[in-house]
Amino acid sequence: MTDPIASIGQAGAAMHATRALAADAAAPASGAVAAPAIPPSEALLARVQAGLEEARALGAEAERAAAMVRSGESSDVEGVLLATRKADAAFQMLQAVRNAMLEAYAQVRDIRA
Repeated sequence: MTDPIASIGQAGAAMHATRALAADAAAPASGAVAAPAIPPSEALLARVQAGLEEARALGAEAERAAAMVRSGESSDVEGVLLATRKADAAFQMLQAVRNAMLEAYAQVRDIRA
């Protein structure tokens, strides 16, 4: 099980790595062949898709844990609560990212108008 809070740090690290790749591609060393940089939009898309898959997996795990308690296979109610909270936190983070992206899009759209 992965920690959804740790994803925030991973997203920041991915963004910094993408910027570093772009900077390296812009100024290659003498005689060196620059590696193709990942466009920031593709890196962002990949990170959002990974976050979505992680949130889905956490939700499915919470559902499995709840089903096991309901069926009597497990008595770990605390585990169900923990799994449910992790899934909820992952969903809320994805919703916050979505809202931030929509706000950024609206700002760009307003600039063009």
